[in-house]
Amino acid sequence: MFSYKKIFMLVLCFGMYSCGSVSSNKSTSNNPVEASDWLLPKEEVVNGGVAKDGIPALDNPSFKPTSEIEYVDDERLILGIKIGETIKGYPHQIMDHHEIVNDQIGQQPFSLTYCPLTGTGIAWDRTIEGETVEFGVSGLLFRNNLIPYDRKTDSNYSQMQMRGVQGKRKGERLNTFQVIQTTWKTWKNTFPDAQVLSSNTGYNRNYSQYLYGKEYLEENSKPLFPIHAESDKVLGGRPFKERVYGIFEKDTDIETAQLETFVIDEFGDGINLKRILVGGTNYIVAGSTNLDFAVAFEKELAGNELEFKAVQDNLPIIMEDQEGNQWDIFGYAVEGPRKGQRLEPALAYYGYWFAFGDFFIWN
Repeated sequence: MFSYKKIFMLVLCFGMYSCGSVSSNKSTSNNPVEASDWLLPKEEVVNGGVAKDGIPALDNPSFKPTSEIEYVDDERLILGIKIGETIKGYPHQIMDHHEIVNDQIGQQPFSLTYCPLTGTGIAWDRTIEGETVEFGVSGLLFRNNLIPYDRKTDSNYSQMQMRGVQGKRKGERLNTFQVIQTTWKTWKNTFPDAQVLSSNTGYNRNYSQYLYGKEYLEENSKPLFPIHAESDKVLGGRPFKERVYGIFEKDTDIETAQLETFVIDEFGDGINLKRILVGGTNYIVAGSTNLDFAVAFEKELAGNELEFKAVQDNLPIIMEDQEGNQWDIFGYAVEGPRKGQRLEPALAYYGYWFAFGDFFIWN
């Protein structure tokens, strides 16, 4: 039988186990919850059961080609990012254990942050005031969601709000990069030459397991910590863990930005396209239930409004336009007169339905 107490004890034991592996250069400041300068309701900032850096971020990640990765099963999920010509993948199985990877592609440093409790994966530019910094796991949560901190200023951040919420960087929005999420089966068939996070992390972990138990991933299983609104009021009959793709209005306060969500399981098989207006910007949304992904891009490029139709069975190509351009899952034109150009990605990420609701809908 599914036991939340069991999960909490697992997390607690994991945190205790992890602490001995944390290097001495990590910040050790005490009790930020007692500080008075939080942008979040301070009473809802809770200790997740682990010490600061008790869940160790990966600062020197190692990678192997997709074809050499053996610890990921077909149905497990992976996060992917592309910068320049380089594509990297980060399986949930490792991200469950570490939550943050401080990485770099070319000259672009970034931190991939993943919260297994809310199912949200977001990549942040980790350049602050011209200096490359590292992020770590604070051990704190807000509404089940990860609170990272930066090791330069010791400021705390809300992952889902993508901004500083306590400390020197309070109120500052972080720049983000497009992150895709799909199954390992889709990934290995789409990106056979990509680099994937290897299990050689320097930590003794069983990355093949379900860290929080397989039951935690079931749609109707409850969050680990209570949501702040009554579930019968806020869920609207939808499962807690229904996986959705949320698109936010750009260039506005995150708390008041328009949000549109798309359920991954409602796209249907094959690649299907949807069109939506968010905050005055027209987007094309491509998604698939059986391939398990969704992505969104602005329809206008260089002053021209493009019209798209889906391309089937040719991943990573997902759509083509009226000019004859073919576009891949990261929004790059790979064939046609605009080859090499890129559609502007939406401000968007994946997560569980309850998390989007608890943060942005049911306040």
